[in-house]
Amino acid sequence: MPTESDAVIVGSGAGAAPVAWALTRAGLRVTMLEKGPHLSAKDFVHDEIGTCRRDFWVPMPADDPHVVVRAGQPPRATNEGWIAQCVGGGTVHMSGFFFRMHPDDLRQASVRGRIEGADVADWPISYGELEPFYDEVEQIIGLSAGGENPFEPRRRKPPPNPPVLVHPAAELLAGAARGLGWHPFQTCRAVLSRPHRGRPACVYCAFCASYGCEHDAKSDVRVTFLAEAQATGKLDLRAGCHVHEVETGADGKATGVVYRDDKGALARAGGRVVVLACSAIETARLLLLSKSGRFPHGLANGSGLVGKHLMFSTFSGARASYPRGHASFGEDMRAHPFLDLALQDFYAPKDGPKAGTILFLLPHPNPIHHAERLAVGQGTSIVLGSALKKRLKTFFVETRSLEVETFGEYLPTAGSFVDLDERAKDRHGLPAARIHVAHHEHDFSASKLLQDRAVAMLEATSPLGVERERSGGESMVLQMGTCRMGKKASSSVLDASGRAHEVRNLYVSDASSFPSSSGVPITLTILANALRVGRTVIDRFKRREH
Repeated sequence: MPTESDAVIVGSGAGAAPVAWALTRAGLRVTMLEKGPHLSAKDFVHDEIGTCRRDFWVPMPADDPHVVVRAGQPPRATNEGWIAQCVGGGTVHMSGFFFRMHPDDLRQASVRGRIEGADVADWPISYGELEPFYDEVEQIIGLSAGGENPFEPRRRKPPPNPPVLVHPAAELLAGAARGLGWHPFQTCRAVLSRPHRGRPACVYCAFCASYGCEHDAKSDVRVTFLAEAQATGKLDLRAGCHVHEVETGADGKATGVVYRDDKGALARAGGRVVVLACSAIETARLLLLSKSGRFPHGLANGSGLVGKHLMFSTFSGARASYPRGHASFGEDMRAHPFLDLALQDFYAPKDGPKAGTILFLLPHPNPIHHAERLAVGQGTSIVLGSALKKRLKTFFVETRSLEVETFGEYLPTAGSFVDLDERAKDRHGLPAARIHVAHHEHDFSASKLLQDRAVAMLEATSPLGVERERSGGESMVLQMGTCRMGKKASSSVLDASGRAHEVRNLYVSDASSFPSSSGVPITLTILANALRVGRTVIDRFKRREH
């Protein structure tokens, strides 16, 4: 393939793959650079140590640190904030709970007005403009349908596949919710309930979250968008390539990127268009690293807003326990590993603040994870010896459990942002991303509201006990906002099409562009918006604007 492509895409996850799919199917030549390896089904095994506790997905801090700064705490080198380093990005190890944002999520400033201490903004596009791309993504990946959700935005096309099978305990929870006057529904899943576009149906192994699918039944972009893009012969996908600079010409346009290849050698990939989709944290870092005489503070950063408005999803949790012989569970929990029940009654209630989504699920099968949780509990001292053995026996042998995760809105504030840490360097000697984490008081109240409602629903099932987990935290794998889209260059980094205001052939297609975080997991919206950006790039090629 020629060294100069029509487009160079940095990253290969949810924000990158739909762009590559759209461009290659339109006949454009695309070079895609991914920092991590190109894994396949044979690389995925149910090994908690090798997969979840080493550098299978994310780097060790000694190699590629992030530095996290929280109020009242010293800066800390960590692997927090990394999502995945592999072809397909975080979609390869996702759970696949797919929700659409609600129309008002895109109209935060208009609906809620000014919020003291937060910098809220509307998206420069409407839900109606995003909706057809939601529809198209769901058809391509083979989304498995959920149940009726009265709070869900309109849907012009139903998901192409029926729901996945769920555990009978889902009805125990659903009955409790209905008894409280709420509206439970089964979630849509990016997991195949039947064969779709040459891929097989799920075998219900229970190892979705934190693992790759050894059957390719999970709809990660590696086996959906990227596989179809590669089939066109127009995609040059280069794994093991660490991009550290976007180059620009005398006219200020992007000319390509500089990277180290899989052997550590410096190389360059040129293109008429450059698209960044490295994650909200790493896309901001790359732009800040790309300094020049024309862009002394980082590429496309004349406004000083690259790295600002960092958001996550707020998190809280709970767990209920039941006797092993409870009629809703049965003896073999492996037969039906999915629970997949959710509530959105408190997404945007008329009589209270916007909160988010409550998701009920069965415990993950990782035993070490649960043993650590039981050893620490809710206190600060470690439980060992006979006391720990008793906890382990109770959890693994004598009882069954149901769990809750909540996804709440995280408001953008001046205290949450990404910059460069000149003292912490990656293995190539480049400054690491420094992640400043701060919460608006709304984050805590929304998180607690969701947790309280979830606990009330669990208690309505008459369990042996209910245990709360941390409230008001954040899920760093759901990260947004460091290159906000907007109508004005003075208050945003990108325009409505995802193109940088200051660089006419530079696009950002991951969640960096999101002006708000919503109250749902964001993967489906990243995919839909990336496909929208890709179609815009195609239209401009057709008009000879690139």
